Amino acid sequence: MRFWPTIILLSSLLNCATYWKNRRNDLLDVVTLGAETPTYGAAVKIGPLPIGLLFQGGESELGKKDLGRGYGVRGGGIGGYHSQQLVYTFLGGESFHSGEPIKDEKGKWMVDEKKIPLTDNDRYNQKSYKMRYFSFFNDPVKDRKKRKKQAFQRELTMDLVRQTGKTEFLVYLPKEDEKPFGYPPGFLWNLEVIGGLYGGARVGFNFGEAMDFLLGFTTLDMYDDDVEGKEKQTFPGFPFPGALTPEEEAPTED
Repeated sequence: MRFWPTIILLSSLLNCATYWKNRRNDLLDVVTLGAETPTYGAAVKIGPLPIGLLFQGGESELGKKDLGRGYGVRGGGIGGYHSQQLVYTFLGGESFHSGEPIKDEKGKWMVDEKKIPLTDNDRYNQKSYKMRYFSFFNDPVKDRKKRKKQAFQRELTMDLVRQTGKTEFLVYLPKEDEKPFGYPPGFLWNLEVIGGLYGGARVGFNFGEAMDFLLGFTTLDMYDDDVEGKEKQTFPGFPFPGALTPEEEAPTED
């Protein structure tokens, strides 16, 4: 019995450490302050809407968009990151990711369905993005229909689970697209100023992430980015079983 107070204390300290790690990460999401190169020109950006003339990044060889580096506080991390951006009046696009991308056996970056490089850090993957500014205005009908269909299927599946109590129905739950336009939800509330002549600087403040940081003290997670201490969600039935061979399908006699 004398060991129980020690066990409870250690458990509390562990939970407390996880809590404060998440608060630290949320705080880093609020502010952007980085030195970047190569950067030419200047621009102001409110969410996905820019104004200015700016070129950042480039290619070391044809088709290899590997230039554009920065160091500082950006995307919830402190350190080096990859950044490319083009602003022509109010058009253009940009990409960003922190950390070192995972490479395949050929040495190429592994990317997700949005062509965003993947890293070993789940939180960095959440905050990375690749988008065109025009996509904020251009939302094709087929994409809207696809999202509505997925939302209906998601609600129907969850209703079946609630009514029957059978979690097996979760295998029909469609994968939620966390970045339908190529950027995370908090991106919409970001204010940034960037400028330079080869070497440049980026300064920003994210009002949405500031709210997420404040609400985080009550353990509310507005952007579902408190990954510390959180297990990856898994559903029964995954991965789906492979197709049976004719021999396996044939009935057997006991």
